[in-house]
Amino acid sequence: MPARILVADDDPVFGDALSIYLEQLGHRTAWVSDAEGVVRALREQRYDILVTDITMPGNEQMELLEALREAPYPIPVIVVTGTPSLSTAVASLRKDAVDYLTKPVDYQALRAAVQRAIGRRKTADAVVKAREQLDDWSTMIHALQESLAPQIAPPETTGSAQRDPLAALTEDQRNALSPRETEVLLVLATGASTRELSAQLFISEHTVRNHLKAIYRKLGVHSRTELFSKLTAWAEAAVH
Repeated sequence: MPARILVADDDPVFGDALSIYLEQLGHRTAWVSDAEGVVRALREQRYDILVTDITMPGNEQMELLEALREAPYPIPVIVVTGTPSLSTAVASLRKDAVDYLTKPVDYQALRAAVQRAIGRRKTADAVVKAREQLDDWSTMIHALQESLAPQIAPPETTGSAQRDPLAALTEDQRNALSPRETEVLLVLATGASTRELSAQLFISEHTVRNHLKAIYRKLGVHSRTELFSKLTAWAEAAVH
C-alpha cells in the first residue's frame, strides 16, 4: 500500500537517497532537515510515516519523539541513525518507534520497517474511527435522553458561560485545571468539536479526549452537555 512518508535528516544527500528509494517502492515523500521542519510539516500536511534521524538540529536530546505525542494526529516513526547507542535505541522504542535502524541503511530492513509502520497506521486509524463512532453514539444517546425529558431545559451554550467559562468556575475549580485543560475548556466553550479542538490546539484527537475526561472528572460532570448545563447554572448563581 503506497504511503505518504516524511523524511527528516540534516544530511541532504542521505535524505535525497532515502526519498528516491522510498519513491521507487511507490511511496510519496517529502524531506525536511530539522525537528522544527517536522513539526511544521505535520501541521501543514497529513503523513502516514515519519523516517527520522536522531542527531539533527532540534533533536539533540531526542525531543522530537516526545513532541510527537502532541502532534495533530498519531504517526508511526522509524528512527535511522549514524550514531547508534543502547540509550537512544531504548529511548526510541520506549517512545513507540516502530524500528531503530543504523546507517548505512539496510534497505531491505527499511522496507520491512515501512510495511510494519503502515500496519500500525492502519490500526491507529481504525481505533480513531471507532472512537469517533463512539462519540457519535454518545451524542445521539444524550440527545435522546434530553428529548425524553422535555421538562429539563436544554443547556445554553451562549451567554456569559460561553464568553468566559472560567468566570463560572470557583477558584478551586480553576486551580484544579492544568494550563492545557484550561485551553481546551476555552475552545470547547465556543462549540468546537473534538476534531476542531485538535486542529486549533495542534494536538491529537486522542489527546483532546484525554483532556476532556480530566476536565469532566475535575468539574464533576460526565458529558459535554452536562458541562455546558453546569457552566450556565454556575454563571447564573454567580450573578445572583
